[in-house]
Amino acid sequence: MTPRGRGVGAVTLKDVAAASGVSVATASQALAGRGRMTDATRERVRRAADDLGYLANALARGLRTGRTQALGVHHERAAANLATSYFRDFLAGAIEAAHRHDHDLVVLSSDTHRPRTTAPHVDGVIVVDPIADDRRARELMELPVPVVAGEHVPSSMPPCAVVAADHATAVRAVLDAAAARGVRRPLLAAPDANSGWGEVLREVVGAWCAERGVEPVLVATRFGEQSIERHRELLTPVLAARPEVDMVLGASPFAVQGAMSVLRGLGRAPGRDVLVAACADEPGLLLEDPPVTAVELPAHALGVACVERLVAILDDERGPSAALGTVQTVPAPVHLRASTAGSPATAST
Repeated sequence: MTPRGRGVGAVTLKDVAAASGVSVATASQALAGRGRMTDATRERVRRAADDLGYLANALARGLRTGRTQALGVHHERAAANLATSYFRDFLAGAIEAAHRHDHDLVVLSSDTHRPRTTAPHVDGVIVVDPIADDRRARELMELPVPVVAGEHVPSSMPPCAVVAADHATAVRAVLDAAAARGVRRPLLAAPDANSGWGEVLREVVGAWCAERGVEPVLVATRFGEQSIERHRELLTPVLAARPEVDMVLGASPFAVQGAMSVLRGLGRAPGRDVLVAACADEPGLLLEDPPVTAVELPAHALGVACVERLVAILDDERGPSAALGTVQTVPAPVHLRASTAGSPATAST
């Protein structure tokens, strides 16, 4: 083997494969740490790449093309949200997928009080849970780099590719199960138009009710609101004035916990004469009395899918504009529990 040196010519993967006596596909897998082969073969490919200066040439090629091999992740209040299992699981999935593609993953600055002063040095961006009044999310979505939203984008924000949980299928499954128990008039407590997730939940529940000739009762909440007391304040006047409500569907566990407290105060029994369910699960819902039916949000799978989608867009010869407005979904499991096991129609007679 004759080293060509780091400054002589452009070493290709084909050169590495020929020098190590393997196919181009095997050479690619060996350098990426993938594929089934012996340790000796993997080491031989790596040694050939080093001798030929292949990795150095690959890095130099990145400088020429402007590719950083880095992907950015933005989440409003990213540091604070690391306390949530959802964001931690999302990041874990995103990191695993990025590393499989030999990309770095960078958590971007999420100071919501001031605009960015520089563009991030990344090839593309994942915006987790895009919120319409998140100034930095909007700035990122207006940059000339591909953006994938990890969840639905509010209608007031610029379009981009979306990867989201399959809320429509999951919420319909919860509602259909409730209808089998006699539910006629559901109440939905979900984020306002600031949240694309909230918009989707209202569309799903509205369509389900329209098919049955009824109007849903809608209560607008704030995305990310974690105060049970605040949800109590929002739901108390509505539930007091609408005794015909026989199911409460809360977007968050906090909305559900607030609703259950209000219902008990009104002398109504959650899970028996008013069914209760959440559009996002958490372990605490299993400890409620009764345990609460909930949709499991597949955070880890979403993180993986967002990175895979972004890498595919970066490699698409048609350019990032071909992905604008596309939506891919990830299955969201439904856990039916005792809070939707009652029969409101029977209890109210």
